Amino acid sequence: MTTARMEGPCLPSYRTLSTLALCEPEDHVRELTDWVEHASAVTALPGARDSWDTAYKWLRLAQGLRTVTFDMSYDDGGMCSVGIDFDAVWTEMMEEWQQHQVRLGFLRAALEGYARLLHPDSTDPGQAVEAAERLHHDGSAWLVHARAVADHLRTHVPGVVSGASTPVAAAVTQAIALHETVVRGSAAIPEPGSDADGKVFPTGHAEVCAAKEASTVLLLGIQLLMAAAVLENRVAVFDDKYVLDGMWIPDSSGGSRWVDEEMPYSEYLAVLHLQPGEPPEL
Repeated sequence: MTTARMEGPCLPSYRTLSTLALCEPEDHVRELTDWVEHASAVTALPGARDSWDTAYKWLRLAQGLRTVTFDMSYDDGGMCSVGIDFDAVWTEMMEEWQQHQVRLGFLRAALEGYARLLHPDSTDPGQAVEAAERLHHDGSAWLVHARAVADHLRTHVPGVVSGASTPVAAAVTQAIALHETVVRGSAAIPEPGSDADGKVFPTGHAEVCAAKEASTVLLLGIQLLMAAAVLENRVAVFDDKYVLDGMWIPDSSGGSRWVDEEMPYSEYLAVLHLQPGEPPEL
């Protein structure tokens, strides 16, 4: 039905590393949701518990998302084979694109909820993330890949973000702006293409990648908000994380080390977005 993709899928290098690779959004949000389940807001603000629970539920929705189903066919019985192929490919494209778009919307709601609770004086989520990010002076080290993700998103959503001087905060603002183009109906909807022989192939790889990386940016933004709140004793974390299957985590020399034991959830927050990776050879 389809030819090989005429434009290659976008695959940033930080997702293909042998160790310390960045998780896919569906795995990333699952680990972040697990972390939040072991944490609690410590604040005297009125309604803090309800605000925390509501933001958590948005995060939980993002964690529960698996598929989005579309059927783009007209089903009028009179279409030619090329038209049927076009609709079949378009259906698959829309399912993938909208899965990332729906997750992006859920994550935006979660991040904005946590930002309002943890930084009530900030006027927008980008400001809240910037305040959290500034607590970690070495932006290249915290979080691993955060700057690279922000730089990659900028290739899809160009333009300077005014007022934000830290990479994740700027990227959060760009991710929200990307989501707004869909909410306002101004986003271009990708359609399949065809070659000289009339064979249909999928396009829209850039749009899919942009929504995917925007979701990752919002997840990293939530991690920063939580990390800052833990440092300032506004969020308490309980228990330890069981890493019994093992995972690679950064070491002090700039490399990585294998961990297959327990670690405090407060420490796990800094690495939960990384793929476990294959265990070292014995």
